[in-house]
Amino acid sequence: MLRIRGSGCCFFLFFLFPLALAVAGCVANRPQLDHALMADKGAPVRNEGVAEDYTVGCPDVIELLVEGRPELNGRRTVDPDGCMALETLGRLRVEGLRLPEIARRVAARAGVPPNRARVRIAEFNSQQIYLIGEVADLQRAVAYRGPETVLDLLRRTGGISSGAEPEHVYVIRSRITDGRPPEVVHVDLPAILMKNDQRSNVRLQPFDQVFVGEARQSIVDRCIPPFLRPVYQAISGFRRPPKLDGVTR
Repeated sequence: MLRIRGSGCCFFLFFLFPLALAVAGCVANRPQLDHALMADKGAPVRNEGVAEDYTVGCPDVIELLVEGRPELNGRRTVDPDGCMALETLGRLRVEGLRLPEIARRVAARAGVPPNRARVRIAEFNSQQIYLIGEVADLQRAVAYRGPETVLDLLRRTGGISSGAEPEHVYVIRSRITDGRPPEVVHVDLPAILMKNDQRSNVRLQPFDQVFVGEARQSIVDRCIPPFLRPVYQAISGFRRPPKLDGVTR
C-alpha cells in the first residue's frame, strides 16, 4: 500500500487527484479503437480503383505485361523527360497519365488489342504524404499511392502511437499550386472507427500532411516529475494500454 506523509505530499495529492481522474478516462477506449484501426474491414471497398487513379511521374517504376510481345514485359522507370523506354518501339511519354491510359498507349504502340496490355506501379517514387506528430514509428514521408483515405494510410503505415489523441487528427493541404491558402480538415477517427461515420475520412492528395496530435495523458506523463509518478499512478490506477503490433510504441 502506498503511504503518503507530510503536508507537501498532501498538496501534490490534492493537485494530482483531479488530474489523474481526467486522464484515466482518456485511455479507457484506446485498446478497442487501436484494434479497430488495424483490423478495419472496409479497406477493399474503399480502395477499389485507387491504384488506377494514380498519376504517374518521374521516377516511378512501371511493370508491363503485354501478351504476344514478351520483349516488352518487365519494369520500366519513368525518366526525367516523362518517358519510358519500350525497347525497339522507342520511348513512350507517360508522365501525368493514369494506368488505364498508359495501358492503351502501350497496346497501340505494340500493335495488340487494348485488353492484352496490363500495367501496374511497381515502385511509387514520385509523390509523397507527410506523417507528422504521434504516428507509429518516426515522423516521415511515405509514398503516395493514389487517393486512399486517411484511415487506409494510417493502417498501412502502422497506426498511431500510444501517446496519440485519436480525436486530434488533421489533414493539412497546402494548395500552393492553386494560389489559395492552406486547407485544414479535421478527421474524426473515433467516429470513423466506432460509429462507421465516414464523412471525415477524406481521400488524400499528393503532398498532403497528416497530423496526429498528442493526448493529454502523454503530456501529463512528461510533466510529472519521476518522484511523483508512483503517487499519480496509485491515484489514477493508470496503466498504459497493452502494446499492439504495429499500433503502439
